[in-house]
Amino acid sequence: MKRDMTTGNVVVSLLYFIVPLTLGNILQQLYNLVDTYIVGRYVGSLALSAVGSVSNLIFILNAVVLGLKAGISVICSESYGSRDERNFNASRTVGFVLIVTAGLLCTILGLAEAKNIMAFIKVPDVIFQDAYVYFRIILMGYPFVFLFNYAIAITQSRGNSNITFIALLTSTISNIILDLLLICNFKLGVNGAAIATVISQALSMIIVFTNLITKVPRNRIGISFELAEIKAKDILRVSLPSILQQGILSMGIVLISALINQCGTAMIAGVAIGGKIDGIISLPIITIAEALAVFTAQNIGAGKPERVEIGLKAAIRLCGVMVVALSLFIYFKGRSIIGLFMSEYDKAIVDEGMNYMISLLVMLVFMIFFRCYIGVVTGKKEMRFVLLAFTLNIISRVSFAYATFPTLGKWAVYIANPLSVLVGAITIMTVYRYQKYTPLDSILLKSYNKSTSTEV
Repeated sequence: MKRDMTTGNVVVSLLYFIVPLTLGNILQQLYNLVDTYIVGRYVGSLALSAVGSVSNLIFILNAVVLGLKAGISVICSESYGSRDERNFNASRTVGFVLIVTAGLLCTILGLAEAKNIMAFIKVPDVIFQDAYVYFRIILMGYPFVFLFNYAIAITQSRGNSNITFIALLTSTISNIILDLLLICNFKLGVNGAAIATVISQALSMIIVFTNLITKVPRNRIGISFELAEIKAKDILRVSLPSILQQGILSMGIVLISALINQCGTAMIAGVAIGGKIDGIISLPIITIAEALAVFTAQNIGAGKPERVEIGLKAAIRLCGVMVVALSLFIYFKGRSIIGLFMSEYDKAIVDEGMNYMISLLVMLVFMIFFRCYIGVVTGKKEMRFVLLAFTLNIISRVSFAYATFPTLGKWAVYIANPLSVLVGAITIMTVYRYQKYTPLDSILLKSYNKSTSTEV
């Protein structure tokens, strides 16, 4: 079902889009948690460390796919909001070519350079081989990830987030079944976890592509080379800064992981578990920011920028309520949750996991403003400012961690996280206040929309 977010009550429009999107993204994180839980419980802490040691490398691959997804989603959302069928169709076609090309390149380069990259981030010898095989299997399934995100970008640009939930529910269930079968029954260890992940990713891709083909049929409108070139530039104008932003974020995480890997397997495992829980806790904020980008792009395309500010304020309040509830739960139940991921209770791992979680709880307060403002600025296609905020965020994190690591040790890593998000939040909020759309912009947008209006 498509949803027009340019009319009606702002809060209701956002909630209709956010709820299934949040549930779907929670399922995606549960999908990752299942691997961590089963590997930790049935294979052991070293295997858990092996999976955790390459999780940041996978994050780098996600930087490319998420950047392209953002570009395709924003450009298609704007065309949908302005009822410009021709541009919507062109953006969809060009986006497919771009994301397939990027997916193949990332997979080939990753497979060729896996060992060198793992050596660079100082993966310990005791877990190197398991980590290497796990990473290679995951890479082989990455074309499915790119295609999945392409289909999701198109459907979400039309206000439909239901299919995300359906696809991820199916893939999560299949991942649980396959994990239990391959790890517990066939004793394939981390290899089984990787194989289960790839098969489940393929299944989710098939579901969303089937929906895309049947529910969002291609319109038989000719696309000239000139229009395709314009749409490619439009998508890349949003995507490249987003990819660079995600790449900077990823490289920062990899550099931080090099410090973590020097602190022993207990911290590697503790941070790996904490990171999975972090994915669940941070998810509502990230999802709301993602929804704000689509909401903003649709309303800018429709010539209604005044609705954007209302949506931003509503999103911040909603995030605040969620963060308070989740923080209380994690503060009181954190140790019990971390302990679930181990076959035998290891106090050292639990302590490190809780250290990570405490730093996360502080970070969440700043993250509300950071991510919500990022969402709106992304929807306005002001990606240079998003890039600036993320760059300062990562530079401050890495700089502080490396500068203080000789004296603070592991605490440098934990403190750097909330500190850097505060820097990013201050940056993007300052930029936003000086970069609002003027009344003239709104008039020009409405004039353009009337001249190109065609029902999508």
